Amino acid sequence: MKSFFIAGTDTDVGKTYITAGLAVSFRKMNVDVGVMKPFAAGIPQKTGFKSEDVEILANAAHVNDPEDLLNPQFFPIPASPYTA
Repeated sequence: MKSFFIAGTDTDVGKTYITAGLAVSFRKMNVDVGVMKPFAAGIPQKTGFKSEDVEILANAAHVNDPEDLLNPQFFPIPASPYTA
């Protein structure tokens, strides 16, 4: 099993979209994909996952894992996780 850790130096640099693109590409190659966003912050969505990023990743990877496994730490304020 290979793992990839996608990191960025700031918010809004494209980590979620790069990861979602990789998940879709690997799924097209019949690779079993799992995703995780360890930390997220923002105003919780009213439906679905609290974090829009987690929803994007879960949809890209076609996973049905519980939210607390996909995103164990959610901070309900619109700030970077470091600030939150």
